[in-house]
Amino acid sequence: MGFRLLWLLNTDAFPPAENGANVIDTIYRIADAQNMKVIIDLPQGGWYGKASAEDVIAKVTQAAQVLHRRYGRHASFYGWYLNYEINPIRPGDVQESAYWRRAWKAIADQCHRLAPGSVVTISPFFLLDDTSRRGFVYLTPEQYANWWHNTLKETGIDVLMLQDSGEHLAFFTLEQREPFWRAVAQATRAAGSQFWLNVESGEADVKDWDEYLKFEAQQRIPWRFTPMPWLEQKLQRAAQYSDGIVNWGYFPLMDPHRSRVDADFGSTPEQARAAYEAYKSYYEKTMLR
Repeated sequence: MGFRLLWLLNTDAFPPAENGANVIDTIYRIADAQNMKVIIDLPQGGWYGKASAEDVIAKVTQAAQVLHRRYGRHASFYGWYLNYEINPIRPGDVQESAYWRRAWKAIADQCHRLAPGSVVTISPFFLLDDTSRRGFVYLTPEQYANWWHNTLKETGIDVLMLQDSGEHLAFFTLEQREPFWRAVAQATRAAGSQFWLNVESGEADVKDWDEYLKFEAQQRIPWRFTPMPWLEQKLQRAAQYSDGIVNWGYFPLMDPHRSRVDADFGSTPEQARAAYEAYKSYYEKTMLR
């Protein structure tokens, strides 16, 4: 499949067992043998309006120490993921901006102290809902990019992995997404960080906002594997903007070893296998020719 990096999520759910078994350590050992890199997620430790920045810092930096003690010896130990998918912040909301920047800087500093040379990453989303149909703040590409430029400068986060479209809706075109990709890429590099794109292989199969809002009200989003021709277009365009590409969607929608229907995304074993084979065929055609 050509993957060179593993991005681990929910690692808190897999602590070492009393008998010594350790799923996460096994993943690192496999990655070592395959000359791959691994980014491990940190717990959130709290949220704006629910916990103080000091509490978040204390919990997450302690977790980073534990994770580094367990896995930092591995050659594949490459970096850390700050698992905060925050909604865009209204311009002028100095308080919330300061909260996140304070917490992230302290966490990033600790990660760099523990593992010099490791990278600290984050994967935010932008919103294309310019009339705020769902009640969230809409920022223009320039406003959004400026917020992240200032945040990266203040925090020392090394890599911004921008989700290719925050709403995950199939009907958004590349032309609608690209102004955000372009603005954030420029802002990220100006801050001294790397710009990666998180090209998603899962999307909500809806034709417009009205259809999506109807499904959302019923709490039954029609997820699907991103059709391969469309995924190929996204990958090719992403390569023009980004220093690296990561993916969300593999595990819920492309896992060839699934034995039952995914509870959250509805993917059957047969659908997941077909998605896997479709991407594998694309990779072999594109990269191995």
